[in-house]
Amino acid sequence: MILDAIIVGAGLSGLVCARRLADAGLDVLVIEARARIGGRLHNGRVGDAIVDLGGQWMSVDQPRLLALAGELGVASLPQPRAGRAVFDDSGRGDGLFARLATMFAQIGAVRRIDKLMQAIPLGDPASVVGAAELDAIALGPWLAGTIHNAVARERIAMHAELVFAVDPAGLSLLAYLARLGATGGFAPRGPDLPGGGRDHRFVGGAQTLARRLVSGLSGAVQLGTPVAGVRPVGDHLAVHGPEVHHEARHVVVALPPNLAAKLGLPLSDATMRFGKAMPRGSVVKCFAAYDRPFWRDAGLSGEAYRPRGTLRAVVDGSPPGGGSAVLQGFVVGYEAECWHGRDPDDRRREVIASFVELFGDQAAAPLDYLEVDWAIDPWSAGCVAATAPGALTLGTHWRSPAGGRFHLAGTETAERWPGYMEGAIEAGERAARAVIDDEDPPRSERGAGSGHPFR
Repeated sequence: MILDAIIVGAGLSGLVCARRLADAGLDVLVIEARARIGGRLHNGRVGDAIVDLGGQWMSVDQPRLLALAGELGVASLPQPRAGRAVFDDSGRGDGLFARLATMFAQIGAVRRIDKLMQAIPLGDPASVVGAAELDAIALGPWLAGTIHNAVARERIAMHAELVFAVDPAGLSLLAYLARLGATGGFAPRGPDLPGGGRDHRFVGGAQTLARRLVSGLSGAVQLGTPVAGVRPVGDHLAVHGPEVHHEARHVVVALPPNLAAKLGLPLSDATMRFGKAMPRGSVVKCFAAYDRPFWRDAGLSGEAYRPRGTLRAVVDGSPPGGGSAVLQGFVVGYEAECWHGRDPDDRRREVIASFVELFGDQAAAPLDYLEVDWAIDPWSAGCVAATAPGALTLGTHWRSPAGGRFHLAGTETAERWPGYMEGAIEAGERAARAVIDDEDPPRSERGAGSGHPFR
């Protein structure tokens, strides 16, 4: 049987694409290597709280995600932020004048970065004047030579590490500026989300979006089936693997670039080189459950940031809708790459000790503890994609080629909000439109419906 379309990858982008195509009347099959749907959206449990092991936030200026959640009936609530955030700069610059100097240096650095960012064309950063020079230098050396206040420099580097999960020494300055521009800069503009707050989490976890999407696909999802490659077979494309062989008029690959680039895809050599130059940043998420959010008693929000050390950021991970109070920490970059080689008890002790340093002795005895290391997940091999120096000026990008019946989706192919759920939806919808527009005979002659509202 020759299908209309095969989607490789049952993450948010692939499922949005599949649902759009199915509602347009096409025969669709989704193939997923994991035994579950959702990709980098994955719910877990710590104590009696449902937590997001992967992607979790909806922010302002993300209209696609807001619309999709509304259409699927997935509720969201504001991220808890009432109170004071802790900035642990390890004792550097404790005096009033030192703090003022850091504040002004950070404001100046942000303005300088913002000015550079605004010159980068959305979706085509390589076309900016001086692109080769901006792409050749790494963010780390640029910060060292540009921002002379050590604390301000470390805070901006920390922000980059949390966004890209790599050492700034291995991140293209042009890629950094392009990502900032595509995601609204340091503080995206827009009105508060419905119900208040500038970022929300989903009741029941973000994986609920994937579960609601797949419920409308009538079983056309094949789990636990790794794909080894995509190749032409006559006028069609074949998706093959150890336990799979299907043919379709169109194939959409919605995988992280570093995994997709291993499949021998029908792409140009330059595009394949670009995909391989987008390594996955390493991220470990650590959760500790407590009987109550004791940090709020001290007027703290549960947020903390540490420019140096193992645990770089902490947020109040208490789930919307109820459950145990949760502190959620992030280990990124080099420390995350080494995480799985350390003794599990030592890892737990270090995380809990960090929580105690930041929030007091009540953090010492959690009811439960959980961590997830995305670097050792073979079907993600990391969490977010970075771009090494020199990659953006290879003369191509990681996006669907013009024409043809092979398409790339996945959040990294998005023009706006790449690396986020919003970008995943944009990419899935774009790939679906390309398939529908190329269908022969046209959709209208096949008796298909009027299309899907997720646009």
